[in-house]
Amino acid sequence: MPATLDEARKGLSSALAAEVLTCLAMLARNGELSDLQAVLSHTKSENAQIKKAAVNAATAIIHENLIVNFTRLDPAVREKLGIVLSTLSPTVIDEISKDLWGDDDERRLRAVQILGLLKKNPHVQNVLGKLVQDKNDKIRATAVNLLGKFISAEDKGLIMGLLSDRDKRVRANTIEALERLGNRQVVPVLLRYRNDPSNRVRGNVIKALYTLGYADVENDLLAMVTHNDNYMKASAFWVISQIKHPSRAIEDYAGFYLLSENEMVANNARKALSAVNTPRSAGYIRYLDEPKSEIQEPKTDNPPPATKPESGKPQRKSA
Repeated sequence: MPATLDEARKGLSSALAAEVLTCLAMLARNGELSDLQAVLSHTKSENAQIKKAAVNAATAIIHENLIVNFTRLDPAVREKLGIVLSTLSPTVIDEISKDLWGDDDERRLRAVQILGLLKKNPHVQNVLGKLVQDKNDKIRATAVNLLGKFISAEDKGLIMGLLSDRDKRVRANTIEALERLGNRQVVPVLLRYRNDPSNRVRGNVIKALYTLGYADVENDLLAMVTHNDNYMKASAFWVISQIKHPSRAIEDYAGFYLLSENEMVANNARKALSAVNTPRSAGYIRYLDEPKSEIQEPKTDNPPPATKPESGKPQRKSA
């Protein structure tokens, strides 16, 4: 029996079936992704025992390394591993279920993310349908995000109830999923969530409404831009950068907040103006980029009165 992983790696080339089986068993427990190619070569063995052991070892190596290193792996590598995992074992869901329904929340979350890589597995949708009701907020948020990629527009009922979830991440991901489905029948429902206290939820709602054909979002965006919370302002400008909604009033606010001392707000305001790309928005960016001896507040036809300096010389605006 090999005492170390290196011995197990060398033992894979043995002519003795018993030794190969022992080495595959060790690699199944402790193997690394760099061992995968050598293990996969044995999945074509004429020896049924070796072939089965190689499939199990490769499945275990991919599973464990995805669990442990999911966020550190390149997305393209994760996708390829997901394809290999799907090809290797038709019962891969059973293998992953050990973590999906375990007690370690971190491993559970990674297992849910692995489900998203198994795009052609017919059982994934049913498992995700159960996980969106999980008591763990992160699990529900991740599951609904993935479920939206698996279901059709006609299956929107599977996630609609999560719009009222207590966790803002779940609500935000649900809205993204509904937008992705492209079913305009959800517009009347989404309209109810335009005043959600979460900046991300509210931003996602406005973006989804616009994408689904409801263009009357300017007042909602202005309500976010004039909110006293910087995250709300930044989210509004992010939405504008995505939907590229042209609006004189919004461009004036974005131009005003180019001078914000909050970096997030200022950066998103600039991205919004760049995305809208009108002569007016370009003028604001050009104004900011030109060297000046003194920075002044840009004059507009309708400057945001609630946030202008009260007196004295123009100064940098603190968002």
